[in-house]
Amino acid sequence: MLVSRSCTQSVEAMAPLPEELVHPLSVVDTLFATSVEGGRKPNSQWGERDHFNRALNLDDEASLAKIPCINGGAVVTQIPPFSLVRYRGLVQDVFEPELYTAVLKASDHAGSQRFLTTKYRECLEHAPCREVTELGRDGLSSRGACYCVPLPCETPWARATSSTQAASTIAGVSLDFRSQKVKRSRMEEDVDMGVAAPVVESKRLHAVSRRTAHEPAVGTSDAFGLNFPIPSEERREGGMAVPCIVKLYDDDADSLRVCETVEVIGVLCVDPELASFDDWNDARHPSTSLVPRIHALSIRRLPFFHPELPFSTAWLTEARLAAAWQEQFATQEVLHVRVAAVAALAKRLAGDVLAAEYVLMLLTSRSFGKHGDQSLGPFPLNLAMWPETLPVTGLVAALEEMVPRVAHLVVAVDTLNAKRWRPTKDFDANRLVAGQLQLAAGTTVVFDETQMKEGDLDPQGVKAMAAVRELAVEQQLVCDFASFDVRIPLEVQSISVSSRRSIIRDIDVQLPMRCGVTWDEDVVVPEDALHSVRMFLGLVTRSPSAVDMPEDVVERFCQDFTEVRQRDVRPELGHAWMNLARAFCLSYGERSLTLERWTALVALEHDRLQRCAEACA
Repeated sequence: MLVSRSCTQSVEAMAPLPEELVHPLSVVDTLFATSVEGGRKPNSQWGERDHFNRALNLDDEASLAKIPCINGGAVVTQIPPFSLVRYRGLVQDVFEPELYTAVLKASDHAGSQRFLTTKYRECLEHAPCREVTELGRDGLSSRGACYCVPLPCETPWARATSSTQAASTIAGVSLDFRSQKVKRSRMEEDVDMGVAAPVVESKRLHAVSRRTAHEPAVGTSDAFGLNFPIPSEERREGGMAVPCIVKLYDDDADSLRVCETVEVIGVLCVDPELASFDDWNDARHPSTSLVPRIHALSIRRLPFFHPELPFSTAWLTEARLAAAWQEQFATQEVLHVRVAAVAALAKRLAGDVLAAEYVLMLLTSRSFGKHGDQSLGPFPLNLAMWPETLPVTGLVAALEEMVPRVAHLVVAVDTLNAKRWRPTKDFDANRLVAGQLQLAAGTTVVFDETQMKEGDLDPQGVKAMAAVRELAVEQQLVCDFASFDVRIPLEVQSISVSSRRSIIRDIDVQLPMRCGVTWDEDVVVPEDALHSVRMFLGLVTRSPSAVDMPEDVVERFCQDFTEVRQRDVRPELGHAWMNLARAFCLSYGERSLTLERWTALVALEHDRLQRCAEACA
């Protein structure tokens, strides 16, 4: 049975937490010492990742939920440093591999020697009675590093759901950390990885190679900021948005890509002493108190992340999806949920039920394959002829109640010229400067063109407009690398709202608005109905697969398209119909397109095309 993480708490919480959760570095050091004593080379892998996976049962979602999640700013201050945490976010930038001193040799006055590992930490502190020396090249290794930010444009209910799930594990970890503080591994008799006793700088060994004198300094971290795609989401003091730098090891060192949604399980490093002016004053090395470090033991990819279904793709199998569907929705319940969703959208669309139907289809769309370079499944939607008296914020509010991430981006001459839309490579700071199109997959993007007026676009504005089209139509994020552009696949659900026809070219599904009733600002949808809609949309978008089309439906499709082509429509409409058919079918919770559903969709399409013809007349 598929259950929410918030339901996983039990009497097990009363038992002491495992050492792997409270003092992971002690476990790492013990495993390293055992491996070296067994004859392995100190710079080889020693199975610590497999050990944590087995000890904490990380393949089980309920066990994984017991690890604290630090996505909330208030949560970070409650978690003891160097404990095991989770962090969920967007990979905003990927740094070059980082060379670091992975193995050191420690010797005492009696002449005994042993190896120390600096893996999964920023620095190593040692007792004054011990002498620690480097091993030259034999002690060096490399690790990956990337900059992660919280998922942009999360809606209030999504943030609340994630915060509730995260807060349930915090108190137990903090209390257990204090109760187990007297426990130290053999390693900690000589090496203190805690924060209780500060040491002099000469006794602190940095694992990362410092900048040499001839290397150019990059921009300061203070001037660079937190580098969020949506700048208004930055909260430097007491905010809820926490970025982090993730350090990656072994097979994961170069595995992450820009714009991936990931969940990292690793060792938390928050130590203000690491923020010395000389070593940490550039854009790639901000203070750990501002940008915590997480040294990853495990990486999970979460495409189309949904907080009501916070499970990995590997765990959320078709069988579990089917079981969850049967548990949550019967046939009649799906119809009720669908009616509630259409009604909620229609009220924010001034009673335009046809527009509500198409918005709902957009919310159920998902890429399930490619035909050449063209994605199958997603489609951009243009709500044209938007009434002046109808605020776009009403539609945005309706979407925010249903889906976990909504970006409301104003497309006008001044915003295109002035705002940063595309991520841009800053070669001086050696960082990818975030742009507001750098979003997480599955985000619903509302391109608001209602404020567009006559004016001249400067060269940057022209590039920004082209980037908007690339994302909305081609599902590609354009990154500016000065002399060339880099395109990154990014699947979003795109709605353009325009007073006339959208200025975004090649949108095949255009729908002129027709208001049926006056917009009601006090629209309230019952919370239980909203929860059902959220769960419904989360389930239908988690499985990117095609729907079945029986032969009789295929034949009718060909006949209907041949007929509609006589009305001087674009040939690309056939591709749009295939995408609409899948979305319409899924909006009823069905995996096979029946003749009844196809006939109903064609009726909607006739109404839409009729409106388009009247608008052009």
